[in-house]
Amino acid sequence: MTEKGKHQLDAFIALLESNDREGAVAFALGLLERGDVTIPELYEEILAPSLNRIKVPRETEDELIWREHLQSAIVQAVMGACWPFLLLQRQKYGMPGRNTRVLLVAPEEEYHEIGIRMGMDFFVLLGYQVDYIGCNTPRDTMLNAVKTLKPDLVCISVTNYLNLAQLPAIIAAVKANKPAPRVFIAGSALARTGKNALDFGADGALTSFESIREIREVKQ
Repeated sequence: MTEKGKHQLDAFIALLESNDREGAVAFALGLLERGDVTIPELYEEILAPSLNRIKVPRETEDELIWREHLQSAIVQAVMGACWPFLLLQRQKYGMPGRNTRVLLVAPEEEYHEIGIRMGMDFFVLLGYQVDYIGCNTPRDTMLNAVKTLKPDLVCISVTNYLNLAQLPAIIAAVKANKPAPRVFIAGSALARTGKNALDFGADGALTSFESIREIREVKQ
């Protein structure tokens, strides 16, 4: 990270620490308005690291977990305010995902949402047609959505590694649709297992904006 980037990150963390929602939104929008950062840079170099720094030991959860929730809500407010800039910037990337539909979802008992929300914005930035369902989606609900919407790609996000156990059965059921969508795993859980996406029956893992840009065989 550059010295300028570190300064931006430290400034944003200070706003989070003071629970300054308005200040955090204004700061992020100012960076975008001046062209200091792109949407991917804002998300991956400022927003994500500002939350990943938070560690809540189990013995202090009752005392501190609300701080994590409060700061996560501020980051979500920032992301919502970025939408006009997202639409303006997507021409820059040539919209490689045009005419391609992607469904983003997290399985039942998975409540972490910010990562998959960032993924949604990245797909939109690349011109995909995006259907965002979000967290804690029962398997049958997910399968009904796949059957009805007929996405070309399905992105399943898992942050809690305990939820990986249900993935092989879910992915197999999703791929049983005709035509079968390509299925990708996202979220931090995979990194803790020593396994890769193929071990779960997925076509790949999406870990960054660049990994989404690298998806091949996009329908034109």
